[in-house]
Amino acid sequence: MIRRLQTAWRMSSAPGGQTARSVVLIVALAALAGCAALAPRPKIVPPEDLSRMERWQASGRLGVSGPQTGGSGSFQWRQVGDRSEIDIRGPVGVGSVRLELHGGGAHPTLKLQTGDGQKLQAQAAWDELEARLGGPAPVGELRYWMLGLAAPGEHEWLERSADGASLQQNGWRIDYQRYGNEAGARVPVRMRASSGDARVRIVVDRWRLGQ
Repeated sequence: MIRRLQTAWRMSSAPGGQTARSVVLIVALAALAGCAALAPRPKIVPPEDLSRMERWQASGRLGVSGPQTGGSGSFQWRQVGDRSEIDIRGPVGVGSVRLELHGGGAHPTLKLQTGDGQKLQAQAAWDELEARLGGPAPVGELRYWMLGLAAPGEHEWLERSADGASLQQNGWRIDYQRYGNEAGARVPVRMRASSGDARVRIVVDRWRLGQ
């Protein structure tokens, strides 16, 4: 490609070749841009310790059940540092909601937007979320549980094996039923969380680690 462009440039240098040189220059720039676009992106390697990973995305299906509500739907989760963006669509009783959380601990700053455009924040957002789920929501811990990690604070691993594990924390039991390595690290792809009559089932169809 480069030799052909060099030959075309020399030919365009003949008298009256200003227009031809302009065409050659445009073609050369387009070729270089095409090569840059086709260059493979560097592979992102997740850290061995997933607690150090600052960015990840997960999408899949979830089901919720409680004394007065239940259903299933889909979710899209984007995590950057201690900021979470979670889109939930479809579960009966929960409806379509968008959650934005910022900060650590069991009770981070929460903003909630309903499917009809209503926007809530602070305690009003927590009250709305708990009303939809039928009880307290462990949203602050869930970003750790999603990765198969215990959240900071007291916890107990009830059992751990190559095929699954069970974690007890903050009044919830999390059963990891299956793991996968397709994303470049061992992460949960099927889990269940329960507390009293409340149940949350999560199936991750796609992980994107480090993105």
